Amino acid sequence: MTSKNILASVLFASAALVAGSAMAADNPHTQPVNTPSAVSRAEVLADLEIYRESGLAGVEQSETYGYDNARREAAQAKYAQLRSSPYYATLVKKFGGSAPATSVAGR
Repeated sequence: MTSKNILASVLFASAALVAGSAMAADNPHTQPVNTPSAVSRAEVLADLEIYRESGLAGVEQSETYGYDNARREAAQAKYAQLRSSPYYATLVKKFGGSAPATSVAGR
């Protein structure tokens, strides 16, 4: 065999190996299944608004996170209070949600 033939065989084998591994990675049985979320986009946006308004976002992004426990606990309490209030349902409707206020505020 000449060096040209050896080089051609090595290139062919490496191409076949790459193609085989690409097909193996495309097996639908090993891919994750994407299930639809039980939470609507309006609920996510309302929750984000409450997260910011409660001050929890600011506490978690500060450099003293983990040290300023009193501030974090106050923000978490305000977040929980706002999340379970009718204000949350109002925000959901503001962002286009259609769930009734009783079922939304209870989540």
